[in-house]
Amino acid sequence: MSFSQITRRLVCTGILGLATGLAAMSAPARPSAADPGNAPDTPGAVYAMTNEPAGNRVVVFNRAANGALSPGGSFPTGGMGSGQFEGSAGGLILTGQSPDNLGGGNRYLLATNTGSNEITVFGVRNDGLVFLSKVSSGGEQPVSLTLRKNLLYVLNQASGTINGFRVGPRGELTPLPGSERPVTGGGPADTAQVAFTPAGDVLVVTGKNTNIIDTYVVDQGTGLAAGPIPNPASGVTPFGFTFTQRGQLVTSESFQGAPGQGAAASYEVPQDGVLIPISGTVQNHRSDTCWVVITDNQKYAYVTNAMSGDVSSYLVEPNGTLVLLNPIAGSVGLLPIDEAFSQNSRYLYVRSLSDGRITSFRVEPDGSLTPLQTLQGLPPGAIGLAAR
Repeated sequence: MSFSQITRRLVCTGILGLATGLAAMSAPARPSAADPGNAPDTPGAVYAMTNEPAGNRVVVFNRAANGALSPGGSFPTGGMGSGQFEGSAGGLILTGQSPDNLGGGNRYLLATNTGSNEITVFGVRNDGLVFLSKVSSGGEQPVSLTLRKNLLYVLNQASGTINGFRVGPRGELTPLPGSERPVTGGGPADTAQVAFTPAGDVLVVTGKNTNIIDTYVVDQGTGLAAGPIPNPASGVTPFGFTFTQRGQLVTSESFQGAPGQGAAASYEVPQDGVLIPISGTVQNHRSDTCWVVITDNQKYAYVTNAMSGDVSSYLVEPNGTLVLLNPIAGSVGLLPIDEAFSQNSRYLYVRSLSDGRITSFRVEPDGSLTPLQTLQGLPPGAIGLAAR
């Protein structure tokens, strides 16, 4: 599918579109600022999926200690992408903080193959990726993954299910019998993301068309999820989400891409799965807010606004309350979607759907963003972003 075909639909509703004059937007020059006062950074990598129907690949960008990216090769997943924008978050996830070697204490990169309904597991090394295994996702159109210890769940968007797997010591995936659970509304719910709470006792799934946030209570012994428990979202079109270390849920709200209506919201997540709103809809006055990440120090959240071409920042209070910090913390240009932090949250990377660019920012101690680099290298329709 060409980008001209894709751009007929809005981004966060699973449908894309271009706002008038968006192509003229570019990141403004900003003065250099001091690095955040956290631990010294070390080199790492940024990963993205091509989602190509002829053969899905993970593209690696080597990251220098100063945040700069350079090409690091591409690695076939052994499966197929869809070639289309999936309207999802968490399709590519990086595990753990263990050494980058194969053997004991592995780190893995897990990727969804939406075109062939499979999950691929790579071993992560300093010089790239090593293919380890591939397995059926148990449903149709896998778009999001979440891992807690050796328990993996995948969100199959088209079939409207979540399915569980056990992860073996060498990255092999074994389906968990009896783990398949429906989402509220099934496939037409157009779900966006699945993720465990930090404690691992609840799974969360966002439904864009239903305005429902499903929760599932997870048995810590069997790994089986009970539910769904449908929770009404504070606003309209809940999409991407993340958690604070204290377990509070922070979601984006795109309001179906309505101009100036982008927002974020937060919730407590009790063990029974019934969400308790903390901050209702906190608007950022931008358009099509879809993805969200939180710094390791828990102070700042950043959301991408696809139709506005920028990133908004929020202050995250200890009780989970959200306060808009800067509606335009960083300008990206055409259709910013997935975002990911490097280790220590020192650098923020944002991928644009329209032209495959990755825009890099340094995260300053006051939450402001300093532009660093723009790098091409991904096809339109690519999905997923992970970093270390």
